[in-house]
Amino acid sequence: MNTHSFISTATTFVQLRGSDTVLVLIKPIAFQYMKEFPHAGILTMAGGTARGYKTAMDQTTDIGMVSGAMSPELAKWAQKQKIKVDVTPIAYDALGVIVHASNPAANFTLEQLQDIFTGQISNWKQLGFDEGPIQVYTQSPSRGSFETWRSVVLEDKAIITPKAKVMDGLDIIYAVANDKDSIGFTSPINVIGKPVKLVSINHFQPDSDNIHTSKYPIRRSLSLITLPKKQQPTQAFIDYCLAPDKGQGIIQKMGLVPVAFK
Repeated sequence: MNTHSFISTATTFVQLRGSDTVLVLIKPIAFQYMKEFPHAGILTMAGGTARGYKTAMDQTTDIGMVSGAMSPELAKWAQKQKIKVDVTPIAYDALGVIVHASNPAANFTLEQLQDIFTGQISNWKQLGFDEGPIQVYTQSPSRGSFETWRSVVLEDKAIITPKAKVMDGLDIIYAVANDKDSIGFTSPINVIGKPVKLVSINHFQPDSDNIHTSKYPIRRSLSLITLPKKQQPTQAFIDYCLAPDKGQGIIQKMGLVPVAFK
Protein backbone atom coordinates (compact mmCIF):
# COMPACT_ATOMS: atom_id res chain seq x y z
CA MET A 1 0.00 0.00 0.00
CA ASN A 2 1.23 3.49 -0.82
CA THR A 3 2.50 5.52 2.14
CA HIS A 4 0.23 8.37 1.09
CA SER A 5 -2.97 6.31 1.60
CA PHE A 6 -4.02 8.06 4.78
CA ILE A 7 -3.27 11.69 3.88
CA SER A 8 -6.91 12.39 3.02
CA THR A 9 -7.65 12.40 6.76
CA ALA A 10 -4.52 14.34 7.71
CA THR A 11 -4.55 17.83 9.18
CA THR A 12 -0.77 18.24 9.51
CA PHE A 13 1.88 17.36 6.96
CA VAL A 14 5.60 16.63 6.98
CA GLN A 15 7.51 16.48 3.73
CA LEU A 16 10.77 14.58 3.18
CA ARG A 17 13.03 14.77 0.12
CA GLY A 18 16.37 13.32 -0.86
CA SER A 19 18.24 10.04 -0.77
CA ASP A 20 16.64 7.09 -2.54
CA THR A 21 18.30 4.75 -0.03
CA VAL A 22 16.86 6.54 3.00
CA LEU A 23 13.50 6.67 1.26
CA VAL A 24 13.42 2.85 1.19
CA LEU A 25 13.35 2.71 5.00
CA ILE A 26 11.31 5.88 5.52
CA LYS A 27 8.35 4.53 3.51
CA PRO A 28 7.41 1.70 5.90
CA ILE A 29 8.06 3.95 8.90
CA ALA A 30 5.79 6.64 7.42
CA PHE A 31 3.11 4.05 6.64
CA GLN A 32 3.08 2.82 10.25
CA TYR A 33 3.19 6.39 11.60
CA MET A 34 0.15 7.43 9.57
CA LYS A 35 -1.73 4.33 10.74
CA GLU A 36 -1.08 5.29 14.36
CA PHE A 37 -1.67 9.02 13.83
CA PRO A 38 -4.36 9.54 11.17
CA HIS A 39 -4.10 13.32 11.55
CA ALA A 40 -0.52 13.21 10.19
CA GLY A 41 0.40 13.12 6.52
CA ILE A 42 3.94 12.13 5.53
CA LEU A 43 4.88 13.12 1.97
CA THR A 44 8.06 11.70 0.44
CA MET A 45 10.07 12.40 -2.68
CA ALA A 46 13.39 10.95 -3.90
CA GLY A 47 16.09 12.77 -5.85
CA GLY A 48 19.43 12.07 -4.18
CA THR A 49 21.39 13.18 -1.15
CA ALA A 50 22.41 16.54 -2.64
CA ARG A 51 18.74 17.41 -3.03
CA GLY A 52 18.13 16.30 0.54
CA TYR A 53 20.67 18.78 1.87
CA LYS A 54 19.72 21.59 -0.49
CA THR A 55 15.94 21.42 0.03
CA ALA A 56 16.31 21.25 3.80
CA MET A 57 18.57 24.29 3.76
CA ASP A 58 16.43 26.37 1.41
CA GLN A 59 13.29 25.31 3.33
CA THR A 60 11.49 23.71 0.39
CA THR A 61 11.13 20.56 2.47
CA ASP A 62 10.74 19.87 6.19
CA ILE A 63 13.28 17.03 6.34
CA GLY A 64 16.10 16.18 3.98
CA MET A 65 17.06 12.52 3.60
CA VAL A 66 20.80 11.92 3.13
CA SER A 67 23.04 8.87 2.81
CA GLY A 68 26.42 10.54 2.86
CA ALA A 69 28.35 13.69 3.63
CA MET A 70 27.62 17.03 2.06
CA SER A 71 29.68 17.60 -1.08
CA PRO A 72 32.56 20.10 -0.72
CA GLU A 73 30.78 22.46 -3.14
CA LEU A 74 27.52 22.37 -1.20
CA ALA A 75 29.36 22.75 2.11
CA LYS A 76 31.03 25.93 0.79
CA TRP A 77 27.64 27.27 -0.30
CA ALA A 78 26.13 26.57 3.13
CA GLN A 79 29.06 28.25 4.86
CA LYS A 80 28.73 31.29 2.62
CA GLN A 81 25.01 31.49 3.37
CA LYS A 82 25.73 30.95 7.08
CA ILE A 83 23.33 28.01 7.17
CA LYS A 84 23.71 25.28 9.77
CA VAL A 85 21.77 22.04 9.89
CA ASP A 86 20.92 19.41 12.47
CA VAL A 87 21.94 15.90 11.41
CA THR A 88 19.98 13.01 12.93
CA PRO A 89 21.33 9.54 12.05
CA ILE A 90 18.59 6.90 12.08
CA ALA A 91 20.46 3.88 10.68
CA TYR A 92 23.82 2.60 9.50
CA ASP A 93 24.24 1.21 6.02
CA ALA A 94 27.08 0.09 3.79
CA LEU A 95 28.13 0.35 0.18
CA GLY A 96 28.33 -3.03 -1.49
CA VAL A 97 30.41 -3.91 -4.54
CA ILE A 98 28.34 -5.46 -7.30
CA VAL A 99 29.41 -7.39 -10.40
CA HIS A 100 27.64 -9.37 -13.11
CA ALA A 101 26.03 -12.59 -11.85
CA SER A 102 28.44 -14.70 -13.94
CA ASN A 103 31.57 -13.02 -12.56
CA PRO A 104 33.68 -15.50 -10.50
CA ALA A 105 35.08 -12.77 -8.21
CA ALA A 106 34.22 -13.35 -4.55
CA ASN A 107 36.32 -10.77 -2.72
CA PHE A 108 38.23 -7.53 -3.27
CA THR A 109 40.57 -5.58 -1.03
CA LEU A 110 40.13 -1.83 -0.68
CA GLU A 111 43.44 -1.40 -2.48
CA GLN A 112 42.21 -3.44 -5.44
CA LEU A 113 39.03 -1.41 -5.59
CA GLN A 114 40.98 1.83 -5.60
CA ASP A 115 43.11 0.53 -8.48
CA ILE A 116 40.03 -0.63 -10.40
CA PHE A 117 38.10 2.59 -9.98
CA THR A 118 41.08 4.79 -10.87
CA GLY A 119 41.93 2.71 -13.93
CA GLN A 120 45.22 1.27 -12.64
CA ILE A 121 43.63 -2.17 -13.02
CA SER A 122 41.64 -2.14 -16.25
CA ASN A 123 41.35 -5.82 -17.23
CA TRP A 124 39.95 -8.77 -15.29
CA LYS A 125 43.06 -10.74 -16.32
CA GLN A 126 45.13 -8.54 -13.95
CA LEU A 127 43.07 -10.02 -11.10
CA GLY A 128 43.52 -13.61 -12.23
CA PHE A 129 40.27 -13.97 -14.17
CA ASP A 130 39.48 -14.37 -17.84
CA GLU A 131 40.51 -11.69 -20.29
CA GLY A 132 38.05 -8.81 -20.43
CA PRO A 133 38.15 -5.02 -20.07
CA ILE A 134 36.70 -3.89 -16.75
CA GLN A 135 33.78 -1.51 -17.19
CA VAL A 136 33.48 0.72 -14.13
CA TYR A 137 30.07 2.11 -13.21
CA THR A 138 29.92 4.91 -10.66
CA GLN A 139 27.11 6.75 -8.96
CA SER A 140 26.35 10.35 -9.86
CA PRO A 141 28.21 12.96 -7.75
CA SER A 142 24.80 14.16 -6.53
CA ARG A 143 24.37 10.87 -4.66
CA GLY A 144 25.51 10.35 -1.08
CA SER A 145 27.00 7.00 -2.07
CA PHE A 146 29.44 8.81 -4.38
CA GLU A 147 30.79 10.96 -1.53
CA THR A 148 31.17 7.92 0.75
CA TRP A 149 32.93 5.92 -1.98
CA ARG A 150 35.21 8.83 -2.82
CA SER A 151 36.13 9.28 0.83
CA VAL A 152 36.75 5.63 1.77
CA VAL A 153 37.89 3.91 -1.42
CA LEU A 154 39.58 6.80 -3.22
CA GLU A 155 40.68 8.39 0.08
CA ASP A 156 39.59 11.84 -1.16
CA LYS A 157 42.72 12.01 -3.36
CA ALA A 158 42.39 9.77 -6.38
CA ILE A 159 40.05 10.45 -9.30
CA ILE A 160 37.69 7.89 -10.80
CA THR A 161 38.77 6.74 -14.23
CA PRO A 162 37.34 8.90 -17.05
CA LYS A 163 36.22 5.65 -18.70
CA ALA A 164 33.68 5.10 -15.92
CA LYS A 165 30.01 5.33 -16.82
CA VAL A 166 28.02 7.56 -14.48
CA MET A 167 24.67 6.17 -13.39
CA ASP A 168 21.87 7.65 -11.32
CA GLY A 169 20.51 5.82 -8.30
CA LEU A 170 19.21 2.33 -8.91
CA ASP A 171 20.10 2.49 -12.63
CA ILE A 172 23.55 1.23 -11.70
CA ILE A 173 22.13 -2.16 -10.68
CA TYR A 174 20.49 -2.77 -14.04
CA ALA A 175 23.57 -1.56 -15.91
CA VAL A 176 25.78 -4.06 -14.05
CA ALA A 177 23.21 -6.82 -14.49
CA ASN A 178 23.46 -6.42 -18.27
CA ASP A 179 27.25 -6.05 -18.62
CA LYS A 180 29.36 -9.15 -17.93
CA ASP A 181 32.58 -7.12 -17.49
CA SER A 182 31.09 -4.56 -15.12
CA ILE A 183 31.64 -3.46 -11.55
CA GLY A 184 29.76 -0.88 -9.51
CA PHE A 185 28.56 -0.02 -6.01
CA THR A 186 25.27 0.60 -4.24
CA SER A 187 23.54 -0.02 -0.92
CA PRO A 188 23.08 -3.77 -0.22
CA ILE A 189 19.41 -3.12 0.51
CA ASN A 190 18.97 -2.12 -3.13
CA VAL A 191 20.40 -5.44 -4.36
CA ILE A 192 17.89 -7.75 -2.67
CA GLY A 193 16.17 -9.80 -5.36
CA LYS A 194 18.20 -8.21 -8.16
CA PRO A 195 20.21 -10.22 -10.75
CA VAL A 196 23.67 -9.04 -9.67
CA LYS A 197 26.37 -10.50 -7.42
CA LEU A 198 27.39 -8.84 -4.15
CA VAL A 199 31.12 -9.26 -3.49
CA SER A 200 32.84 -9.11 -0.09
CA ILE A 201 35.51 -6.56 0.81
CA ASN A 202 38.51 -7.68 2.87
CA HIS A 203 36.60 -10.98 3.26
CA PHE A 204 33.62 -9.37 5.00
CA GLN A 205 30.10 -9.22 3.58
CA PRO A 206 28.01 -6.08 4.24
CA ASP A 207 25.61 -7.79 6.64
CA SER A 208 24.16 -6.15 9.75
CA ASP A 209 26.68 -7.66 12.18
CA ASN A 210 29.70 -6.64 10.11
CA ILE A 211 28.29 -3.16 9.59
CA HIS A 212 27.54 -2.78 13.32
CA THR A 213 31.05 -3.87 14.35
CA SER A 214 32.69 -1.85 11.54
CA LYS A 215 34.41 -4.99 10.22
CA TYR A 216 32.96 -4.17 6.83
CA PRO A 217 35.07 -1.18 5.74
CA ILE A 218 32.55 1.00 3.87
CA ARG A 219 29.95 2.04 6.41
CA ARG A 220 27.84 5.18 6.31
CA SER A 221 25.07 6.87 8.26
CA LEU A 222 21.57 7.27 6.88
CA SER A 223 20.35 10.53 8.30
CA LEU A 224 17.60 13.12 8.46
CA ILE A 225 18.54 16.77 7.91
CA THR A 226 16.65 19.74 9.31
CA LEU A 227 17.25 23.35 10.20
CA PRO A 228 17.81 23.86 13.95
CA LYS A 229 14.32 25.32 14.45
CA LYS A 230 11.79 22.58 13.72
CA GLN A 231 8.00 22.59 13.72
CA GLN A 232 6.35 20.21 16.20
CA PRO A 233 5.06 17.74 13.54
CA THR A 234 8.56 17.49 12.09
CA GLN A 235 10.12 16.78 15.48
CA ALA A 236 7.40 14.26 16.30
CA PHE A 237 8.15 12.22 13.17
CA ILE A 238 11.90 12.32 13.82
CA ASP A 239 11.28 11.12 17.39
CA TYR A 240 9.18 8.27 15.99
CA CYS A 241 12.03 7.25 13.65
CA LEU A 242 14.35 7.09 16.67
CA ALA A 243 11.99 5.21 19.01
CA PRO A 244 13.38 1.68 19.68
CA ASP A 245 9.97 0.00 19.38
CA LYS A 246 8.83 2.10 16.40
CA GLY A 247 11.10 3.34 13.62
CA GLN A 248 14.21 1.63 14.90
CA GLY A 249 12.40 -1.70 15.13
CA ILE A 250 11.20 -1.35 11.53
CA ILE A 251 14.73 -0.55 10.36
CA GLN A 252 16.13 -3.62 12.10
CA LYS A 253 13.49 -5.87 10.52
CA MET A 254 14.59 -4.57 7.12
CA GLY A 255 18.11 -5.88 7.71
CA LEU A 256 19.73 -2.51 8.27
CA VAL A 257 21.49 -1.42 11.45
CA PRO A 258 19.42 0.98 13.56
CA VAL A 259 21.27 3.56 15.65
CA ALA A 260 19.63 1.91 18.69
CA PHE A 261 21.26 -1.45 17.75
CA LYS A 262 22.01 -3.57 20.83
